[in-house]
Amino acid sequence: MGYISSLFYPDFLIYPAALLKVIGLSTAQAYVVYIIMINFLTFVIAYHSFYFIKSSRKKAFLFALLYGLSSYRLSDVLYRAALGETLAFMVLPIAFVGIIKILFGDYKQFYILTIGMVLLIFSHMITAFIFCIFILVFLILNVKKLIKEKQRMLYLIVAAICTILLVALSLFPILEQLQFQKLVLQDSPMFYLEKTAEPLLKYMDTAWKNQGFNNLGLFVIILLILLTISAKKLDSLNKQLVGISVLFFIMATSLFPNRLLNKTILNMIQFPWRYFIIVTFSVCWVAADTLKELIPKKIKSDNWLIPVSLCLLLVNTFYYQKNMETDLIGKSRMREYSSFSELDAYQLGYGQEYLPNGFKYMMDPHSLIILPEETKVDNMKRTYNVMTLDFKAKERTKLIFPIIYYKGYKVNVEGSGTVSEIQKCQEPYGFSEVFVEGNGRLTFSYKGTIIQRVSFYISLVTASLLIGYIWLQGKQQKNNVDEKVKLEDMND
Repeated sequence: MGYISSLFYPDFLIYPAALLKVIGLSTAQAYVVYIIMINFLTFVIAYHSFYFIKSSRKKAFLFALLYGLSSYRLSDVLYRAALGETLAFMVLPIAFVGIIKILFGDYKQFYILTIGMVLLIFSHMITAFIFCIFILVFLILNVKKLIKEKQRMLYLIVAAICTILLVALSLFPILEQLQFQKLVLQDSPMFYLEKTAEPLLKYMDTAWKNQGFNNLGLFVIILLILLTISAKKLDSLNKQLVGISVLFFIMATSLFPNRLLNKTILNMIQFPWRYFIIVTFSVCWVAADTLKELIPKKIKSDNWLIPVSLCLLLVNTFYYQKNMETDLIGKSRMREYSSFSELDAYQLGYGQEYLPNGFKYMMDPHSLIILPEETKVDNMKRTYNVMTLDFKAKERTKLIFPIIYYKGYKVNVEGSGTVSEIQKCQEPYGFSEVFVEGNGRLTFSYKGTIIQRVSFYISLVTASLLIGYIWLQGKQQKNNVDEKVKLEDMND
């Protein structure tokens, strides 16, 4: 029915799964292989991101274990099948490394933050928005450094501009559709943070039982408590991350006045337990960096910390999966529908956010409503987003297509007949309609918009320039290293 989910949920990172389907795997097989790939890359990216900042292989390995096997990530993978947020977990460490480099390292490597944010946006826009809140809090905590070293703020702005231009091919078309007509998410949001936030004890109970879709996990909660108690022993960065973890955890609970955010852009988060991705990341990072130091020196942890952690995490993983299977067996429901008339708009996606506001109908996507009914229509055919038909209409006749009305659809006619521009149908509301008269062959298809085409080239040019900048930076660094080696040889 043309639901525009792939515009609001960019599908760039789903192409690997599509390629698996093309080479012969079934949809289910392609999905499973893709999830295995994501899991593997999550561990790899987590390891190298931590090592890039801390230069400790053992700590990087511990972080990869804690992060990759964290309960909330497992709930995304196993329980919710939340592909967007699972992808966001995979690329989030890159974005974090980027903001660290700008604030505390070589700010000329701003492109790391840009790449991380672009991948986050292409993974899950809500998580990208949540990480922007994280960055804002992080900047406030380090405002003195930014004031003292203004060039860091400059490169942060450059990173933000590059991010916007790189995701223009997704961002600008979204803004265009939101401007074009009122969608459900603009007028009638289905979820409010106030109503979906749960009490602190409820989250604790979920973690203790180790089940459910918003399971932060007992390990992360225990680590958060221990790290908060030991905050005085931590360095400045880790103190900040623990403080941010506590803040985001409280924001996820009913203790936080979420009712004040109902009319704000923050309500787009829908479920405050989405903040758990920040809590999970920050706690796992600090724990990996400081756990060894926090353990009394007389208890030598070098040899047993990682093996014990791995064993506990694997037990937690299998226990969670067992609980999940038991829970889902009781909730599983299969229902067969004999016709499209039995369906409702929820079948297009539970949130319905991207439907035209007021849309509530389902139609067979190969059918057509014709008014007046005696008008003759032959050879009606649909191939993906293209519908063709032959019409013979003695008088001006309305044709209603089973396609949800968005900007970008075009219609043309061959023959002596005439066809009007596409407009939104008022009854049934939200579909696409045209008026035809005479005889002809009509083609109805999605052609896209000028903004979509222009924004694609904006992103393409920006990507080319950024790749060139990264190449020059790499070449300059190599030259600096070579010169340093020559000087050392001369001194020898």
